[in-house]
Amino acid sequence: MGTVILPKSKIMGIDYGSVRIGISLSDELRIIAFGKEMILNNKDCLERILTIIKEGYVSRIVLGYPLNLKGAKTPQTLEVENFETKLRDYLDSKLENNSIEIIRYDERFTSKMAQDSLITSGMKKKKRQDKSNLDIISSALLLQSYLDSQK
Repeated sequence: MGTVILPKSKIMGIDYGSVRIGISLSDELRIIAFGKEMILNNKDCLERILTIIKEGYVSRIVLGYPLNLKGAKTPQTLEVENFETKLRDYLDSKLENNSIEIIRYDERFTSKMAQDSLITSGMKKKKRQDKSNLDIISSALLLQSYLDSQK
């Protein structure tokens, strides 16, 4: 029998929204972020996040933390903090010895950058209007920014 080589853990990016949640994953070397999917923010979203964590061997979550231009909290910031608490509690209840680290990361410009990248990519207007694409790209930009900051 050959040796089983387990993949290195990945980092998940989460761009939280009250309607949709953008998800991205890093590669195993934690260099490049890839948009994964958009999850509807409903009663099943935490279960779907857990499934992605398990399938992707995720050991860290980078959670977009929205602040205003002056760096102060907004109503959306409080929503993200509430979601973070629910996510931590859920992971603690579902994962034995939960060691997944959740890091808040400033996301002030990711949505604007995502919108700009959709326009410059040449994507047709109808596809650009599909907000799930924007959520996925925002999550990937957020995670890529975090990965770049760790170098």
